[in-house]
Amino acid sequence: MDDHAEDRLASLESVWYEIVEAVNAGRTAGLICPECNAPDGLTVEEAQGRVIVSCPNCKRVVEVGIATA
Repeated sequence: MDDHAEDRLASLESVWYEIVEAVNAGRTAGLICPECNAPDGLTVEEAQGRVIVSCPNCKRVVEVGIATA
């Protein structure tokens, strides 16, 4: 991965950090897309130990691994 791709990935992770933390804490209602701030909020779906968070407005999709103890 080149330096520019790593910078873009780090920036994206930073923007979505609060959403990932909220999902890991079990808070999935009322989440707003950190990229486009769409009023519709984010769609959260759980499948096979992972959570897929998507924005119906900007179409961004983020997959979150659920922490287990």
